Amino acid sequence: MRKLLCLMTILLISNAFADHNQYLFAEANKLYQQEKYPEAIAKYLEIVNNHFESWQLYFNLGNAYYRTGQYGKAILCYERAFKKNPKNEDIIFNLRLVNTRVVDNIKSPPISKIFEDIRNFLSMTAVVWLMIGTYLFLTISIMLRILINKINIQRVLKLIFIPLLVVFALSLSLFVFKYKAESSIQYAIVMKDKVDVLGEPSESGTELFSLHEGAKFRIEEFSGEWAKIRLADGNVGWLKKDVFEII
Repeated sequence: MRKLLCLMTILLISNAFADHNQYLFAEANKLYQQEKYPEAIAKYLEIVNNHFESWQLYFNLGNAYYRTGQYGKAILCYERAFKKNPKNEDIIFNLRLVNTRVVDNIKSPPISKIFEDIRNFLSMTAVVWLMIGTYLFLTISIMLRILINKINIQRVLKLIFIPLLVVFALSLSLFVFKYKAESSIQYAIVMKDKVDVLGEPSESGTELFSLHEGAKFRIEEFSGEWAKIRLADGNVGWLKKDVFEII
């Protein structure tokens, strides 16, 4: 009975938090429509502080930041929304729009851009189902080749085996690539107007180049209060952790 009461209490609290977050979201949207952007931002952030996340929340928060000229924070929110819903055209359009406001024009090598587009084209769920489906078809085709000796069927099975094998290999590679990217690779956005990237994790390090608000980079490793970063164009250096936020 005590466990049941605890469970019911937890459910009631969860529902109360959900209702409160929905209320805050509606209030924030109303404030945004009234062009009271700082007040809307405060409401949206209250929802985030309640440990609730959704692409709609980050998208709307990004819009509010964009309206107030806080482009670094707008990019951060759009990137978080994109991470949750990479096929949404509104997110993609707004992300491209706000990136035109960024000082640094960091371009990825063509091959990296192709891999990034492929990674974002299919969700992890779709990749898993594609991998399972092709594996099952491969297994069935092998079993049929063993059990059925008819020449015509053997020819058909031989024709479809190689394409199935290629698709399975590609889906497996894409799964590993996406899993690694989503579980271990971290990207971040510069939040300061201008920061200097150094050659070592020390204030006395050689200045390699500068980045400006809204610049995106990949985090390679951490060392105390410093992070080793890598840009899309391959440039590497060290930044202090208090000048950026992780997507």
